[in-house]
Amino acid sequence: MKFEPRLPRDDVNVTARHPLKEGAVMLAGVFAVVAILLGAAVLVVDRLIPYLPPSWEASIFPAFDAMRHVPSLDVERAQQEKLEAILERLVAHWPEHPESLRVGLIDSSQPNALAFPGGLILVTTGLMDQVESENELAFVLGHELGHYRGRDHVRSLGRGLALGLILTAIGQSGSAGELIAFTGQLTSRSFSREQESSADTFGLSLVVAEFGHVEGATDFFEKLPSPDSSLERSLATYLATHPLSDARVEDMERLSEENGWSLRGETTPIEADVVP
Repeated sequence: MKFEPRLPRDDVNVTARHPLKEGAVMLAGVFAVVAILLGAAVLVVDRLIPYLPPSWEASIFPAFDAMRHVPSLDVERAQQEKLEAILERLVAHWPEHPESLRVGLIDSSQPNALAFPGGLILVTTGLMDQVESENELAFVLGHELGHYRGRDHVRSLGRGLALGLILTAIGQSGSAGELIAFTGQLTSRSFSREQESSADTFGLSLVVAEFGHVEGATDFFEKLPSPDSSLERSLATYLATHPLSDARVEDMERLSEENGWSLRGETTPIEADVVP
């Protein structure tokens, strides 16, 4: 038999679909798998967190204590003492509070307060410079205590670790990995806002238990700027973990009315027993 060389057929092992469409289907499949894995990981984390005793949490995350600022100036020592005194008064109204709760002052011009695993609350000097009453500061601390009550800080840490492990396992890096991570963040935003609302509710209940009213509790948020344009406001409402300041104040006022908490009362100036 005489051999006659021929070109291979161009219709073998070739799909009838357009290559771009085929690629889009494959990419959609990858996103679907990642979404399923992320959802399963978040569900597992949320189910396991309540079974993690706070004492274990304090022993697992002792390194966060290294972030605690040791005040050196007289005004900083006075602010630290004020934080500790108010925290002690608030937790007295929360019988089930973890024994590991403590508060520290950190040098930063940005007004903020953060709850870290292990029971540490950090308050910035920038925030301390802005608050004008114990009532105002008490709500900020009460809000962070609300996060501890819901174990929100550990849940967020667990979700972050789960997402990191998933992305590492599938070998995602660069822009594709960042896109998947951003998608995962968007899917968890609504739950984060629910956590913030729950923490606000608990914080207000502690303020009422301590002072008998909610006067001054929302003062800190009323000082924060709000987005000006309607588009900026719309995006901020959707993407921000914390609700917008004015919407947040309205929610807290409505919550106070629903629970019969007095909106008016006497506030205690923060400088009352702080000597620079």
